Amino acid sequence: MSNPIEPNLVVVNLPVKDLEAARAWYTRVLGKEPIGEPAPDNVEFELAPNVNLMLTTGDEDAAEAGCKLMLGVADLKSARDRLTELEVEHGEVQEIEGALAWTDFRGPETHRLTLVQALG
Repeated sequence: MSNPIEPNLVVVNLPVKDLEAARAWYTRVLGKEPIGEPAPDNVEFELAPNVNLMLTTGDEDAAEAGCKLMLGVADLKSARDRLTELEVEHGEVQEIEGALAWTDFRGPETHRLTLVQALG
């Protein structure tokens, strides 16, 4: 059998209609500037080492498929407090006892996002 695929970079491609508005929103919510603009219709943020979020206006196939972006955090309460401070509406905390806790929220173009914390 051939060798397994072992990615050394993960890029989540999130299609947007208004690149500048999305750039501003994600800069504010993530609390960091983009790491670059690989093409005129792309803005890229580093979420973690070798894990990037690319906002793009040029990928209709990705837009059709849609996605839910789940962001793992060490402290869900602190992350929810940040959303509240930024006036980003979010849901109540849901939990699978001893495993996961999470809260859902929406991006500027109704993208579905989740903050999730591993428990235990």
